[in-house]
This record gives sequence, structure tokens and C-alpha cells, in this order.
Amino acid sequence: MAVTPFVLKRFTNDAVGRNRRELVTAPLWTGNNTDLYTSFTSSDQSDGTKRYFYEVYNSQSNFPNAEVQFSVTFGHSKGSGSSTGSYGAQDYDYPTRAVYSQYKQMLLPPGINQFEFTNGVVSETSEYIYVVNVNRSRYKDRMDTNTWELSLAQLGSNGTVDNAKEVIKLIDDSGTTTTELSVQGGRTFNVVSGSLKDGKYTGTYSSTPWGLYYPDHGIIVLNGKALDASASFITTASRVPLPTETYTGSLFGANNAFRLFTSISGAMTRNSASYSFKGRTSEVVASTYYFVRVYSDEYNYTNNPSFFNQNNVLKYESMIMDPKVYITSIGLYDDANNLVAVAKLSKPIQKSFDRELVIKVKLDY
Repeated sequence: MAVTPFVLKRFTNDAVGRNRRELVTAPLWTGNNTDLYTSFTSSDQSDGTKRYFYEVYNSQSNFPNAEVQFSVTFGHSKGSGSSTGSYGAQDYDYPTRAVYSQYKQMLLPPGINQFEFTNGVVSETSEYIYVVNVNRSRYKDRMDTNTWELSLAQLGSNGTVDNAKEVIKLIDDSGTTTTELSVQGGRTFNVVSGSLKDGKYTGTYSSTPWGLYYPDHGIIVLNGKALDASASFITTASRVPLPTETYTGSLFGANNAFRLFTSISGAMTRNSASYSFKGRTSEVVASTYYFVRVYSDEYNYTNNPSFFNQNNVLKYESMIMDPKVYITSIGLYDDANNLVAVAKLSKPIQKSFDRELVIKVKLDY
């Protein structure tokens, strides 16, 4: 005779563990990579948006796997160094002032109008900043502290990389200081000279107030004065009609934001293994655990059509007297018997009247 298998079973309260939370970390960059070895800007980005920021890709923009990893920008509290776009030399369009104001409102407490940087001993304010802003889809909930390392190549007088000068490595000081809190910016750490391998440096550049790190926003704000003094950025107040990636002729020095990209990509070009942009991200994942208890007298038969003959009778006598089946997946249903999730086992598990199973299903959301 035909066998009708036991199909649906309601979970008891003690079989469900709700609202379990765990911190999951992962590499920051595309392709599940901790290190970003190359960086490119794109000709597809409009000149209008380049007046405010440059998007940085992991490969050349015509490659199908190119994705935005982070952006670089320059901000000045008074609008110096702006590109005027189609407005020419008129005074009512200041992209760099808009950039500075945006990060000020996002990261600084009310009433504080300028970023202040410290080396742990002395502090200085700066009316102009350079910013690395990691793409939102890359850092998820937050960038991790004490896991990123940014290398900057020092620039020459013509705005290109000076290969005769050393590369500067920057990290955060979360491993040596307590967490600082600001109203909008959340957790805030100082950017210091150092490496993930050796920690904070104590020699050259150790006294430089490099910047601030905001892990909850994926933002690194760099002190423009420090970049001028220690990395030869030679920030300019010039204004030109359109942003340019050329540092020659009358347009020399007219694009501050591109200086930061040149410094980062230039370091990678010199030695991608040593001067990659390293980083990790983390997110809190809420989970519910379902403990699927399969007792000895349950789920021992099958309704697979190949087991039945044309009269709907089991073809195999062993499936009547001593049935053995294999569990390969578990379906979760709502109260209306609608399938809402399917859990696949890594390998089939044998089930018979002699075996009972407890299978833990984890549902993340």
C-alpha cells in the first residue's frame, strides 16, 4: 500500500532561539580582499561631480569588474581651491566650501566650525582638509579599527609622485588610546604614522597631527596642513573653470582632490604589496536559531515517485520493513503553510527508525 510521509511539524518554544547577535568581520574591498593593490579614476565620471570628489575604482573603468571602492575629496572652509565649472571666475560657486561644510556638519559637534587635529601633545585646527570616504556598500555597519593602513607617496613640485622620497604609512591609534566620542561623528580616533605590523611609529612623522578617523562612517579626514608640510602636497588656492588631472602649464596645481588620489595610487604603483590600502569591515548580524528535532518515528519514508509503481505502491520491500532515507534540506513554513526559507545541508544525513537527529538552522537577517 502507499505510504504518506509525515511532512510538517510545528516548532516548540524551546526549539527556537531568537535575537542572537554576533559581530561578523570581513575584508573591506571587492572580491573579498583585505588589500587594495591598484586604484583608478574613471573618465565616465562627469566633470561636474569631479569638482566635488573623485570616485576611485579597483580596476580600469572599462573592465566589467570595476567597482567604486572609495572617493577622495578636498574641502576648504572659505572655498579656496574650488573649480568654478561653467560659472567662470564668478564668486558664488565654491565646491570646496560645500565639501568642508558637509563633513563639518556630519562629524563635528554643533558650534565647532573647524576640524582640530592632535599628535597627543599639541593640537592645531585646519581650514582645509583632504578626505578618504570609503564607499557605503564596502564598509557595511562600520570599518574596523586597528585593521586599516593607508600609504601616501610624497609629491614633487610638479604635483606628481616623487620617487626619491619615502612613502608614509598611516593607521589609527585605537590600539593605544581610549575611544573618543563626538555628537555626530560617533567613535573618533587620531590618524598617526605607523603600520599594522609595527604599530605606531616613534620616529619621523610621529609628532605630525595627521588627521581623524571615523570608523562608523568609513571616513578618514586628513589634515591639509600636515600633508603640505610632510607629504609635499603644496595645496593651492587657485580656481579654474574645470577640474583637471594635468599639472602642467596654466593649470598646474589647480586640482587639490586629485593630489590625494595621485599620492595613494602612486604609493601602490611603487610597491603594491608593501603600499596597498588595507582594511576590514564588520557588521552586527541578528540571527534566529531553529533546532529541528527529528525523532525516531518521523521522516523515515519518502514520496519520491521513483519509489512507487503504477498502482502507487512501494516497489521496495525494505522501505516498508526497514526504511532508510536521507535528509538533504529543511523547509521553514509560516502558519499558512507558505514556504519562507530553505536550509540546505552540507551533505545528506541518513534517517531511519534507529536514528534521531537534531539539526540547527541559522537564519540571519
